[in-house]
Amino acid sequence: MADMKWQYGLSLKKDMYEKFKLKLEDIAIKNNVKQIVPVIKIDKQITLKEIKRDTIKDLELLEPFGEKNKPPIFVYKNLKIDSIRALSEGKHLKLTLKDDNFLINAIGFNLGYLSEEYLIGDKIDIVGLLEINNYDRKRKNSDKYTRYNEISIVVKKF
Repeated sequence: MADMKWQYGLSLKKDMYEKFKLKLEDIAIKNNVKQIVPVIKIDKQITLKEIKRDTIKDLELLEPFGEKNKPPIFVYKNLKIDSIRALSEGKHLKLTLKDDNFLINAIGFNLGYLSEEYLIGDKIDIVGLLEINNYDRKRKNSDKYTRYNEISIVVKKF
């Protein structure tokens, strides 16, 4: 699924930096920026037992995703953390989540810091995208690779 990030830039003279910074901070304080909570448009609440490979394949028919064609966003509530750890030197988050007897893997890009805030057994709600994670893994005692197709929830800062 495509992920488009919009970036903005500006140029200013070096001697104007401090004045600009102070003015920007003043605007942020006056507008109570710390109280702004992003609103995430949820397309559907779903349970892990509802997640099927065919459903994800059907969602892929809606691609390509971008600014004018946003990918569907799902919320999953009351999931139990079965395992949790940080990846890539603490940058990303890897979770195994449980809903009744259903397990699913989740990856949280740029959310590695959350591995210190939650424990195995905690109940959480997550918002994310569905995808099939295709990867190759070398078989033990062999030069052959096995192709894996794993359904994952991709958790992002929206």
